[in-house]
Amino acid sequence: MRLKALEVAFQVSCTGAGAAELVGSVRQAWDRCLVDGVGAGDPDERVTLLLDDDSEVLAVRAGDVQLFGARLDLLMDRFSPLVTRLAVTQRRSDLTMFHACAAADPATGATAVLFGPSGTGKTTLARALCGELVYLSDETAGVTADLRVVPYPKPLSILEGPGAELKAQVSPSELGLRAHEGRAYPLRALVELRRRPDHAGPVLVEVLPTIEALPDLVAQTSFTRGMDRPLARLASIADRVGGVRRVTYREAADLLPLVRELLDEAA
Repeated sequence: MRLKALEVAFQVSCTGAGAAELVGSVRQAWDRCLVDGVGAGDPDERVTLLLDDDSEVLAVRAGDVQLFGARLDLLMDRFSPLVTRLAVTQRRSDLTMFHACAAADPATGATAVLFGPSGTGKTTLARALCGELVYLSDETAGVTADLRVVPYPKPLSILEGPGAELKAQVSPSELGLRAHEGRAYPLRALVELRRRPDHAGPVLVEVLPTIEALPDLVAQTSFTRGMDRPLARLASIADRVGGVRRVTYREAADLLPLVRELLDEAA
């Protein structure tokens, strides 16, 4: 099967006794990224997965595949970061890639990139925003030189109940998140996330001077060490969208009116 992540083309092959089950799971979870039968030419990346409960098969085939194991849930859990890592590496020279949730206005395409470190709640935020807004990513927002956000509608990693050992990889379709439509998604707002469980009152919004926002922008951007003049690039992006807004909030749903307002203002 073929899929695209950050416009990087992947050929994904599943093998082993559990191949059919694995194919079904990948297709279901990655439905928004599948491009079977679309386009031609060689893929940018080839990934082979092996699902088999025979330890001898795993031992013999381990060197031939990127991921292998006897547990479907574990393979699916590891597949998502593998695809992201390979895609981000492929696009490191031409995209500015934020660790972020990206959500867009369905009418105009205007897009907000909401960035923050792991544990900030970007996946929860995507679920809260993207029943109404377009889901572009809950993890990596790639921005082109002309400020177009590249959709990466990967499955969302969700803990299903207390005591769950692994996060389930759940399709955005299954969660009812709004799909992108193949149009342009111009970046119109950069938002730094600060979730505080003890925050009381309305969402606190601060417009940061670019010089103050740069350290966190650098920390939440991939491959800055390989960029040509990374500080200037990030400062330019921030300046072109009216600066960085830092939001302090308690619940993800509290941000929907703010994000809607930012995108309406940018339209």
